[in-house]
Amino acid sequence: MKPFKRLMMTMIAVTTLALVVACSPQTGEPEAAETGVPTTPDVMEPTEEMEEGETPAAETGADAASAAAVAQLAAELEISEAEIEVVSVEATEFSDSCLGLGGAAESCLQAITPGWLVMLSAAGQTYEVHTDETAQQVRIASGSASAADPDAATAAAVAYLAGELGVAEGEIELVSLEGAEFSDSCLGLGQADESCLQAITPGWLIMLGAEGQVYELHTDETGQQVRLSGAVE
Repeated sequence: MKPFKRLMMTMIAVTTLALVVACSPQTGEPEAAETGVPTTPDVMEPTEEMEEGETPAAETGADAASAAAVAQLAAELEISEAEIEVVSVEATEFSDSCLGLGGAAESCLQAITPGWLVMLSAAGQTYEVHTDETAQQVRIASGSASAADPDAATAAAVAYLAGELGVAEGEIELVSLEGAEFSDSCLGLGQADESCLQAITPGWLIMLGAEGQVYELHTDETGQQVRLSGAVE
């Protein structure tokens, strides 16, 4: 009986061990495979919002450049901003601090200056406008708007002063004419309640004589805008 008992005890031990192994929970990757949970760390893929994170800033810059260019051209042509259409806005780099549009007597820093090239349309004509990156400096390309005309500017200044003084234009003489760049769209002579675009505006500084007195007048490049500074002491 003893050999038989030992055999039985051995069979029972083997069976118990098999049951224990079979019932033990599995660990490692098989469990992860059963639950469908990945065993490797998640990798964050860039989202569309992340990839386009800089787009709003670029759009804001283009919008600011367009708005400043439209305001400058409207002031230059003396028309409503609503009459001007933005054709295109393109980021660019100009060769100097004058945005590639410096005057003959102007000193421009020779350094690459990022900015915007804005094409506008008004009254059937296309205009090229340059702005710096923040649209604080705005310049209309020579030839795209009406070309600078000193004779027209002088005639406009004479007519304006004659009207102010109530005298004939023939009684007014030209003392001097000088190209100038004014600090704003009001030619540096804006009123307290007037809104002036803070942008360099090319034009003319004209000195006229009448009735023994010299008067200083500012005009834009074509004489479409004329402002009287006053009599010179």
